[in-house]
Amino acid sequence: MLSRIPKFLLVLITVLLAASTVSAEVLTLDDCIRLALKNYPDVIRAQNQVKVAKGTVWQAFGSFLPSLSVGASRNENRSEPGDYVINNQTYHSDGVLKQYSISGSSGITLFDGGQNIFNYLGSKADKSYYEFLAEQSRQSLILTVKTTYYAYLAALRAKTNGDEAVKRGEEQYKLANSKFEVGSASKSDVLKAQVQYGNDKLSLLDAENSIQTTRANLAYLIGVDVNSNVEFSPDFKQREFTDTEESSLKYALENQPALLASKSNLKAAKYDLRSTRGQYLPSITFSVGRSYTANTWSRVNDLKKEDAQWSLRTSINFSIFNNFQREASMARSKANLNNAKADYFYAQNNVAFQVKKAYLEITRSRQALQLAQDNESAATEDLALVQEKYNLGAATILDMLDAQVNLITAQNNKTQAEFDYNLAIANLENAMGVK
Repeated sequence: MLSRIPKFLLVLITVLLAASTVSAEVLTLDDCIRLALKNYPDVIRAQNQVKVAKGTVWQAFGSFLPSLSVGASRNENRSEPGDYVINNQTYHSDGVLKQYSISGSSGITLFDGGQNIFNYLGSKADKSYYEFLAEQSRQSLILTVKTTYYAYLAALRAKTNGDEAVKRGEEQYKLANSKFEVGSASKSDVLKAQVQYGNDKLSLLDAENSIQTTRANLAYLIGVDVNSNVEFSPDFKQREFTDTEESSLKYALENQPALLASKSNLKAAKYDLRSTRGQYLPSITFSVGRSYTANTWSRVNDLKKEDAQWSLRTSINFSIFNNFQREASMARSKANLNNAKADYFYAQNNVAFQVKKAYLEITRSRQALQLAQDNESAATEDLALVQEKYNLGAATILDMLDAQVNLITAQNNKTQAEFDYNLAIANLENAMGVK
């Protein structure tokens, strides 16, 4: 029994280590995007809609192919007994006449005014439309994941800044107390330091709550239980964007999925109108069939020539009046085409607007980041100088508290500026249709 205990402990330790390894796994931004694209319902619905559109393309293609059908039948007629002639042969009947037959036929539409051609082309345009919408859904989700991920990282950074602020506030509160006890500071100085210390702790609580909220929101987006212990990588890489606004707009006009979807919708509307016009033209169909009929099933199975019949049929149909259904279809198709043209024009203009807005935001964010970095450096140096003056009695408690507030504000502004700049780049890439 004792010899088994070490083995049991070894297995237990191995399991615990494996569990700790799994629980210690953290998700990067790329991991979050991959999981979100796999699990998010809107993306799944968009992908399924593409599958439906592909089925519609096959259905439209089927109109070019002939139809095939086979059949079998059994007929029984009761009459007076006598002799009957079937296929030039005389049979004696006891009053019950049975007939068995098998048949096969094929038919094809040779011409229908071009409706099958334009319906097929329109279905392909519809498929492209849904493919671009699916891509737009994916890119929108990627932007949402990036926004939430950066918010989570900003909350982590805010907590770090908050920890430092609380530590400074505690030290300042203790220093004010010490100076008050020796008579070199007033009670008001102590109370002011205490209030600032309390405010710093409240800000830290807000940052900690923001971490939990953004973590849960990110878990929800990627399809993970929001109450799980999922962890996300705190690594942050500052991005840079160097393209011009003109090159960004050119890329967007060629690749933005919402714009390309609108263009495909316009093509589909044009094909639909041309298909509708085909209703004013005649249609030509051709069919061929062969059947075998006999008074016994075994004879039918022999497929004898004397029991066979061929049928060939060619028909031309021209609808002269169909209760204004064609006119209603034409009006509907023309209206859809006009709507698609208007949508495409505004889609182009919207892409140009979104690119311009995002590019201007990148310019502003880049400048704001540089200013925030300079402000943090200045606030850090100012706090050190004021702290030294306060220790020597050359600065008041208000000077000290102002310097502390300025530093925490500068640190938070720098953090926000860093993430705002990355987010501005992500917004521009989304406006451009960058995958």
